[in-house]
Formats: sequence, structure tokens, C-alpha cells
Amino acid sequence: MKLRLFAFLALAVPAAMLLPPRDALACGGCFAPVTQTTVVNAHRMVLSISPVQSVLWDQIQYAGDPSEFAWVLPVKRGATIQVGSDAWFETLDAATSVRITAPNSTCGGSGGGCGVLIGGAASDSAGGFGNEQVTVLHRGTVGPYETATLATDTPGALNKWLDTNGFGVDESTQPVIDAYVEEDFDFIALKLQPGKDVKEMTPVRVVMPGANSTLPLRMVAAGTGANVAITLFVIGEGRQAPEGFAAASVPHDLLAWDFASQESNYGALREKALAAAEGGRAFLTPYAQQGSLFSPVSSSAAPFGVQYTTSGSTTPVDTIAAAFAQQGLANGETEDTACAVRFAELAMEDRAVGNPCPAGASLSDPSCDGVASGQIDARELACGPLDDLAVAMIGLHPKDVWLTRLEANLPRAALDTDLVLVPAAQERVDNWLRARASVHAEVLCGAATPVLDGDRTSRSRGQGTLVGMTLGALALAAAVARRGARRFSARPA
Repeated sequence: MKLRLFAFLALAVPAAMLLPPRDALACGGCFAPVTQTTVVNAHRMVLSISPVQSVLWDQIQYAGDPSEFAWVLPVKRGATIQVGSDAWFETLDAATSVRITAPNSTCGGSGGGCGVLIGGAASDSAGGFGNEQVTVLHRGTVGPYETATLATDTPGALNKWLDTNGFGVDESTQPVIDAYVEEDFDFIALKLQPGKDVKEMTPVRVVMPGANSTLPLRMVAAGTGANVAITLFVIGEGRQAPEGFAAASVPHDLLAWDFASQESNYGALREKALAAAEGGRAFLTPYAQQGSLFSPVSSSAAPFGVQYTTSGSTTPVDTIAAAFAQQGLANGETEDTACAVRFAELAMEDRAVGNPCPAGASLSDPSCDGVASGQIDARELACGPLDDLAVAMIGLHPKDVWLTRLEANLPRAALDTDLVLVPAAQERVDNWLRARASVHAEVLCGAATPVLDGDRTSRSRGQGTLVGMTLGALALAAAVARRGARRFSARPA
């Protein structure tokens, strides 16, 4: 079961923690056989950074036939690979996507309100492992994948392994792979098991010891087209930003809402902002909030708080953690109905989350024991097998955790260097935005003259807001009916 948003506009997809020297995490390059034309067009990643471990979730989206290609991830020694959940990406994406609300307005001379409050979604919103120069550290299956963890200290050996197993490797990637070999990386290779054919690959997560804040974008270049969309969610005790990339910014004063098409111009403004940087080397930060995983959030456009719902429930929830549990239930990825209640107790928790299990073991493994005194057992954050949130929080203090969303549309040439995250200004970024101007307001006001927020007295502004919110609820309900059942939404209360 896949997540769908209430979509009213389209976008193309994807306190500082002092971090130790920059070790690179895993994000993969894709290698297709010479007879295939698979092209990766987007990566969605979640990165959790704590003093004791770093976890990267990666999910690729691509065009072409997925039946034969290798997904190769550079990893630091000691890394283990596990499967993630669809609910994890679905929830984070929906909760942090930019939402545009129409400007509140009244119809001049009519005495009635014509304001509309409508949320616009902004989220477009291995067999044959033999090679004498490559050591196979581990073989297994994870979700729909066959996996092998590989080690080599011989330049060109991994390329030879890929070629031997029928995967075409462009000559231009060999220096990149050799560079990671020289930097003492191991590699995890994944391949779909026979009969598995999915357009959006099941997420995988790589768990590595220590705090690592670098993503090897050089490897991402393998298998991509001219551009690759990247959406990165960062979880840690501080807001992070990419080093060496421009900080793109959408000019909010140019936001406009078209009442005829029920769309805003945010998508066009976003695309222009990302393209404005030299070489397209830019990241946009549309969302950054401290405490939003376990605490309710509000904004100027949603002053009564944001709520989240799925098609599997008629009861809205007010935190991202609770929405994650709800989405997992809707997807059939868990049957635990009590974990959302446990999440509600963590909003102001200043104890660190501890890992009761040996390195590489899942939270359900019989070898798991207990945690140190004064720590929260990570198993308390797991919803049965739905344990992404629990794994992400190990080593972190819930009340101090930031969730930051980063987006880019990088040309292939911009993937020539790894992505290094560094502490950023600890300022929140709200994903609920109100348009400053309107187009085709006559759709609502007819012959009357529309009066926007900025044209009214403070008293009439307050009245218009109330009327606008009331009409907005009706408009949103009508839009939902027109578009059929959707699986997840974020909306103002």
C-alpha cells in the first residue's frame, strides 16, 4: 500500500551537534547490464546521526526495467544492512512537504467572505558472487533483495566483479570506485530476487558505528541521467546543512494562488531557485523543526496545529511519530496499535535512547538484553516489526531532536564531490506557507472586488481569516471527494 497526498500543486522530487571527522555513509550507485536502459532519476534518503551510530535509509526511483541491475553502496567497516519500511518514507515526506494556503480575502461590497484555505502538496512534493580479488564478507537476503557485503583492496576488482556478474559498468565510474577502495570502504551489493519487480525500490537502511556526516554522492552518479532529484531527511540533535552547496531560497513574497486552477506558483519558484546556483549546486531547506517527531507543531498558516491522517483511520493525530504508527497500520506493516500512545510520552524526554542489542542485531533478536541505567530502551519505540523510528533514535535525546528536510535537483556534474553536513543556524523553517497574491479571485467573488489580507483593517482581517478557514474546510473536503481516497495527508486543525 503506497502513500498518496492531497495534491494541489506539483513539484519535482526529492542546536548544532559537533561531529567528528567526516566519514562517509552509504548511498548507492546503480549498475545495469549493457542490454538494459534503467536510469535512476531520484534518491530519497533519511540520515540519523547520533554519537553512537549513524543510520542511512536509501530508496531509489528509476525509469526502465529493474529486473537486472546492481545497487552498490560504499560503507564503512562494521556496517550492517537491514530493510526499512514504506511507512517511514511516506510519513516523513508527507509531513514535511511544503503546503501552500490561499490568501485570506473578502469580497468588497458584498459583506460576505470569499477566503479559501487549501493545502497544496509540494512533493512530487545477487547470484555469482565469486572473484578472487573480492572478499565476500556476508551473503543474505533483505526484503526483496539478495545482498553481498564485499571487501577489496585491489583497484579495479569491484568493477571486474560487476562485469563478471553481468552488470555494465561505465569506464568513467572505475576511478570513483577505486577512490572509495583506497579510502578503506567496503561495499554492499543488492540485487532484486527473481520475481520481484517494483518501480519504487523497498527502502534499505545501513547502520554504522559512530557519528558520520558525509554522504558519498560520487557513487550516486553511477546509473543516473542528466539530473537526479535528491530528498534528504536529517534527524539529529541540531539542524544540519550541506557544506559547499548554495542555500536555495524560494521568495515567499512572490507566492501567488490561482483560484481558478486551485494551484500556486510554488513549483515554478522552487525550480528557479534551485537552478539559480552555479552549476545547479544548491540545496533547499523547506522544513526544519525541533521536537516535531514527538510534539505537535503549529505555524502562522496553521495556527491551531497541524494534524495528520491516513485512509486507514478516521482519527487524526498531531505528531509525526503517531502518524508513522498510523501509516504502518494502514500499510499492513504492523499490527501494534499501542505504540502511538508510548510516543506521546516522549515529547519532553531528556534521557537518551539506548540499544539493548548486539551490533547488527535487530530489536526483535533474542540476543537483545537491556540498556544502561537512565536510558530509554529502543524497543519501547518499536511498533512490532515497524522499528525505523526506534533505530533512528538510538543515541539521541527525544526532546532535542531536529527533523530537517533538504531538497536538490543536481546535474550529474555536481555529483563530483561527497555531501558533507555541517551545523547550521538553529532556526525553524515552516513548511506551511500562505500565498501573498491571488489570480482569478473573481471565481469566488464574481463582480465584487476581492480584498486581500493586506488591504483590510486588523479587525476585518481576523474575521476574514475565520471565514476563510471555514470555507477552506469545505473546499478541502470537496477536493478530497473529487480525487478519491488518499492515503495520507497533513492539514491544519
